[in-house]
Amino acid sequence: MRDVSGSSRDELERCAVLRRFAIGESLFSQGDAPREIFVIDSGRVKVWRATEEGVAITLTLIGPGALLGTLGATQNHPHNATATAVTAVEAVAWGIADMRRIMADDPALAAAILRTVTKYAEQLVERLEELSAVPIEQRLARTLLRQADQSTEGEDLPLSRQDLADLTSSTLPTVSRIMSKWRRARLIAGTRGKVRILDALRLADVGEIAG
Repeated sequence: MRDVSGSSRDELERCAVLRRFAIGESLFSQGDAPREIFVIDSGRVKVWRATEEGVAITLTLIGPGALLGTLGATQNHPHNATATAVTAVEAVAWGIADMRRIMADDPALAAAILRTVTKYAEQLVERLEELSAVPIEQRLARTLLRQADQSTEGEDLPLSRQDLADLTSSTLPTVSRIMSKWRRARLIAGTRGKVRILDALRLADVGEIAG
């Protein structure tokens, strides 16, 4: 939101509230009316959705700098997913009414919020394209590298094998088999519910990602 006017920046700062969330605490829940929009300052947040059968499906994992709850700033629909802290999280929050009021007076701010909504939609399209054209081992490598891009170098990624199965539209046995192979090859390491990338260059080769 670097392009917003000085007056909007002042108003955003005036209305901002620092929120802290413990591991497992939700920033908002599926079905709730939108009340706040967040910028993650520190920590990691998992966005997930429960199916009609009650199965939890991980949609994405986000880290510092990410905007969250942006759809609620543009539409008054209930949240279609839940956002849960997977580490201790600090976030700057604004009430939806305050954000909508400031957006109405600042087209640049409104455009920034819409760009974020569009980015999330593009990520969904990218996942769907990968599902139809990219083998699972490549999808898994790309997913791990994307998550690492949002983290401090060398940081353990708070991802379970089920999270990775959801993020790659795969199955738990398939992800487990691939990750066991990568552990033996010293591409990754980690404990239960966490993954550490040991060799990003070789993992990029697996995912056919340049660099």
